[in-house]
Amino acid sequence: MKFREDINALRAIAVASVVIFHFNHDWLPGGFAGVDVFFVISGFLMTMIIIKGLEKETFSTLSFYKARVRRIIPALAFLCFVLMFLGLFLLSPIDYLNLGKHSAASLTFLSNMVYWTESNYFDSSSNEKWLLHTWSLSVEWQFYLIYPIALVFLRKFLTLNQLKLALVAGTILAFILSVLVTMKSSSAAYFLLPTRAWQMLAGGLVFLYPIQLKDSVKSPLQLLGLLLIVSSFVIYTSATPWPGYASLLPIIGACIVLVSNNGESKLVNNSVTHALGKWSYSIYLWHWPIVV
Repeated sequence: MKFREDINALRAIAVASVVIFHFNHDWLPGGFAGVDVFFVISGFLMTMIIIKGLEKETFSTLSFYKARVRRIIPALAFLCFVLMFLGLFLLSPIDYLNLGKHSAASLTFLSNMVYWTESNYFDSSSNEKWLLHTWSLSVEWQFYLIYPIALVFLRKFLTLNQLKLALVAGTILAFILSVLVTMKSSSAAYFLLPTRAWQMLAGGLVFLYPIQLKDSVKSPLQLLGLLLIVSSFVIYTSATPWPGYASLLPIIGACIVLVSNNGESKLVNNSVTHALGKWSYSIYLWHWPIVV
């Protein structure tokens, strides 16, 4: 795929919002929704990789996993190593043991489940967890493990159009589940894959159902999507039940930006978004340990 400035800009906006929120909640009370934008991007890109491979009959699940490993694990492992080293000098024995547990959970992509059992994401005790932010990487990795296997399996029995409809149905059902669980158990809804899957699937639907737009429509539509995303950062707070129906705002906004497919706009094609988008993963990994 040709490099898309708009996707890079979405990464930049997402990581900037999360960092600002973590440094001071009052500056951007809904900045945590940047993670939701990351999920949409991941769903779009992973669906594109898998579906294109299935259409050409060249898709390899093993190659898919290897690519994800190369992209995610080295930087994450280095972060865990550095924190474990620093923890020797900065943490009490009990806290160091907890860091070891959290490092192992992060590297095995189970940290979202561990943190779900320990506390709410917005609790003050979360500031003592140096690797709390890796929960989202665990959610994405769990999605990466299941998603290609599910699509490859379904493709054996369904036509491409039927597969698309199945994903539409899956997205709707997953969204309903997210809303229901958010009302019953906000911590489970926040941390676990079943209640986050619809956000990644929504990104996948954007790829599966491309819309051809006139050039005159692309910029206004992109602006609308960006406004929806940014408004969610301002309107919502840590008291907002999340990621229930409220998270539709940044998800729809991110999907609209992807649909507009406009990389010429200065809103998404500038030196700031270039830099932030390029380094978004590293910034995301290292900002939280600095904050806490």
